[in-house]
Order: sequence, then C-alpha cells, then structure tokens
Amino acid sequence: MLRSIMVAMCLLVMPVLSHAQADKLKVALVLPGSVTDGTFNSAAAEGIKKAQEKYPNLQVSIRENTQVAEAQEALSAYARDGYDIVIGHGFQFADPAKRIHKRFPDTWFIINTAKVAEAPNLASFDNRWGDAGYIAGAVAALLTESGKIGNIPAIPVPVIQEYDEGFKRGAARINPDIEVVSAFVGSFSDIAKAKEITTSMIDSGADVVSAIGNENVVGTLQAAKEKGVVMIGTAFDSAALAPDTIATTALINFDVNIDMAIGKVIEGTIEPKNYLLGLNENGIGLAPYRNFEDKLSAEDKAKIKEIMDGIRAGTIDDLPEIR
Repeated sequence: MLRSIMVAMCLLVMPVLSHAQADKLKVALVLPGSVTDGTFNSAAAEGIKKAQEKYPNLQVSIRENTQVAEAQEALSAYARDGYDIVIGHGFQFADPAKRIHKRFPDTWFIINTAKVAEAPNLASFDNRWGDAGYIAGAVAALLTESGKIGNIPAIPVPVIQEYDEGFKRGAARINPDIEVVSAFVGSFSDIAKAKEITTSMIDSGADVVSAIGNENVVGTLQAAKEKGVVMIGTAFDSAALAPDTIATTALINFDVNIDMAIGKVIEGTIEPKNYLLGLNENGIGLAPYRNFEDKLSAEDKAKIKEIMDGIRAGTIDDLPEIR
C-alpha cells in the first residue's frame, strides 16, 4: 500500500519538476556555417533567439562553422557539459548523433533537416522543402520577363534536391514553357564560385534567380545585386540586406522547429520520432513581397494563394516526394 502511495505521489510531482527544470534548461545549437549567412544558419540563430524570448531562463550556447569531422565531438562535448537539449542544425549531424546519443541518456539530441530517430533520446524536425521550392518557383515564374529563371543550389543532397525539384515544378505550373536552369555550386561555403555560376546564368538570360545552401547564397545575392535581377530568398527572410533585389523568401521556419522541440522537452511529450512540418504546421511559408508588391498583379498574388491553399489541402498532385 505504501509503495502504491509513493508511486502515485511521484506521478503527481514529475510534471511540476519538468516545468521547474524548464527554467534552467541548457540548450546548445550546433551550426555547420555562420549565423550571418543570411539563410540556413541565420534562420536557426533567429529561432534560438525567439526561444530565449519565450523561455527567458534558457541557458543557450551556439557553435558555428562546425565541420563534418568535428560534428560528433561537438555534440558529445555539450552532452558531457550537462546540456539538456543539443540541436544539430543539418542532415550532416544525423549519423554522429546516432552513434553517440545512447551514451548520454539525460540529453535530448534534436536534428534539423533530417529524418532520423532512435529511442530513447534522438528525434528530428524536418520541413517540407519541396513545397517551399514549389512556391518559390511559382513566384519566380510570375516575376520573370525573359521567360528564363535559375536556381543555384549548394550540393546535391536530398533536402536540396527536393527544393530544386519543387522550384522547377512550381514554375512549370505557372508556365509550362518556362526555361528553368539549375547548377550546383559543389560547396556550401564557396561564395566566389556561387557568384560566378549565378553571373553566367544571368548573362545567359535568367532574370530571376534563387539559391539554397549556406554561405554560397551570399554569392548568388552579390551577382543578382550587381546585375540588377530579382532573387527569391530561401529559409531566412533577409530582404533587408537587399530590398530592391530580394522579392520574397521561401521561408523554412526553423524557429517553429526549435520552439516545438524545446516545448515538447519541457512538457515531457517529446518522442524519438521524425516531426515533419509543412504549411499547415507553419514549418514553411512565404515572406511579404515588400518592394515588389507592385510587380505582381492581384491575379498573380491570387495564383500564389491558390497554390498555397492547394498545398495545405493536399490537392496539388505534383509536389516532390518527401525524403
């Protein structure tokens, strides 16, 4: 009888302890690039900033420019230091996390942009990148005057290929005859090469470009600004960097991923599974058109809304397959 009473008391106390501990949660964000890249890493940094505002007593550490060879030790070091949540921002952290997570049962390992999960403490939060690319391609097709648009992705890995394919399909939905060109940089960090590829693409007639990756996106933006063409951003709304160049951004709302992960850990509802976030979960979106409001007609904007409504309803049948 006494044992039953003690168990019942523990069950009553545990949720309270969980919320109390939430005020002291130590959260680490491990990034593959710089928080100033204006896209993938900037979006995650903004997400952790918003989490600190929502949960003001979080203790946060951010590690930038983590190479693949350093990933396992970077994750392990935070776990050894008693961090409650370690977020690896990118698919490249999935395998290292799988190798080590069971050694640190008191730490939750969260991987963004991957599909990986293992009991007891490894989960992933992924976004529908193909859907985001589809929306971006549709906007690009409505903005082009030359009938030729381009995408400059970093490297051919599934998440990036998913966006690239979505970009092509979204553009074709608007105009089946549009010319869409794509060229991989071969690097996440080679700004000069990205700029060179983008410049060549523009010189061949593309008047709207997009790019996906990390610092390579900076090179595409530089070329677009210098050549006076339009750019569709990805992941992070960085229109302030070039308000007359960036028409809008296909948002990947990593702040939602991060907030959901932290919230579920605090509530004690996190599970070792993959959480997939699309438009319905606010995991992706489209930034305002701002300086380009007048470049799109009411009919054009209605077409984009129709596409986004169709994605939400599941009625668009040519979206790229999810990894």
